[in-house]
Amino acid sequence: MILLSVIVPAYNNENDISIILDAFSKQTLDADQVEYIIVNNNSKDNTKGVVNEYAKNLPITVRCVDENNIQSSYAARNAGIRAAQGNILLFTDSDCVPEPEWAARMLDAFDRPEIGIVGGAIQASHGDSLVERFSSEANVLSQEHSLKNPYLPFFQTANVAYRREAFQKAGLFRSRLKTGGDADMCWRVQKSTDFELRYCAEAKVLHRHRTTLAGLNEQFSRYGRSSVYLNRLYGTEIQPEPRTQYFIRKGVSWAFLHLPITLAKRLAGQATNIDLFREPLRLYIRWCRKTGISSAETAGLPKELDIEYLG
Repeated sequence: MILLSVIVPAYNNENDISIILDAFSKQTLDADQVEYIIVNNNSKDNTKGVVNEYAKNLPITVRCVDENNIQSSYAARNAGIRAAQGNILLFTDSDCVPEPEWAARMLDAFDRPEIGIVGGAIQASHGDSLVERFSSEANVLSQEHSLKNPYLPFFQTANVAYRREAFQKAGLFRSRLKTGGDADMCWRVQKSTDFELRYCAEAKVLHRHRTTLAGLNEQFSRYGRSSVYLNRLYGTEIQPEPRTQYFIRKGVSWAFLHLPITLAKRLAGQATNIDLFREPLRLYIRWCRKTGISSAETAGLPKELDIEYLG
């Protein structure tokens, strides 16, 4: 009997979707109790074909469904929810690698009917690039940050599970949102139901951080847009970023004061590349977030944010 449905949105993942499928095949949860649903979100490559072919040789139930109408990970998750058989719906992302006990521990965490949402830990996988190591040090995507949100705690969809009943009562993800839907969904459940949240630190996924500056830009500008969307929806505070002059002043200070000292230490083996570039990378992600805020304030909320309900 299927108790748990694992749902993963996928877009143009033909080259790496096998990584998470392999991780699913190593889960300790009884294979008869879980299904794995990959949602092909209008991929331009052969993601769907790769999933279907690769799954033939795995000892687990893998299904690939399509969401080709709306290009959004939240729309893809909704398609997965509608296709799911389990009463517990567990989400992760295609760039994550769950540990073997992950699914079992997330399912076990729903040990009381009052528990409606369970979040697991998101840890960095080991990466070699400077950008990956910086993101790991900065605890990017850490659930601990989102749990401390001053409005209401929330879990990121890289590692979160909901009872099916939560979607029946609070509605599905807003399909047209491109960012901020993690918080929006979690907050709607808290505001419209009596369900409780639980954090299960033992249920871990490893997240592959962005490897390039362009990837960091996309990620943190999205965070900036998210803060504006949530402000428009809930009245939450937008943490402002400094004026442009601040970034110029800090950049010049780093180049003429910090860089020469740290470079000398690096040549002497007393500092790392992260020590060398930590400050400009911190400035860079703040600048990216600033541009995201600016673009969202100009464009406003996406249209058609009506909430659909699961029957």
